Amino acid sequence: MTAAIVEGQYLEVSPGVRLHFASAGERGRPLLLFIHGFPEYWGAWAEVLPGFADRWYAVAPDLRGFNLSDKPADVSAYKAPALVGDLLGLIAGLGYARCSVVSHDWGGALGWALAIARPQQVERLVSINSPHPYTFWRALN
Repeated sequence: MTAAIVEGQYLEVSPGVRLHFASAGERGRPLLLFIHGFPEYWGAWAEVLPGFADRWYAVAPDLRGFNLSDKPADVSAYKAPALVGDLLGLIAGLGYARCSVVSHDWGGALGWALAIARPQQVERLVSINSPHPYTFWRALN
């Protein structure tokens, strides 16, 4: 039996910023957070989420500025610290202290930023199509 995806869920992750997310699986199972790339939205993971629902609470948010999540007007609201803060707010708001992360493209950069900023909250990181920031920096220099 394939697990159903639950869409249309919202969580205020910081004052005035609400993220939309979809999930599969049951809360209480380990949290597996899927972070989409640019210019995608949670739907990039729609075919993947049900495959993890038997062991995980698989959650795919729309990042700030994408799809059904809030879209602050100020460009400075999209800097990495704010976006990482959104992910931390989502993790905490879902009732978790730690999670595993699967990320892709721009979401991969955020996954790396989250793991570097808060390693104690990231159990494992899978980054698809996004190199480690130091390796990327070295390659550009």
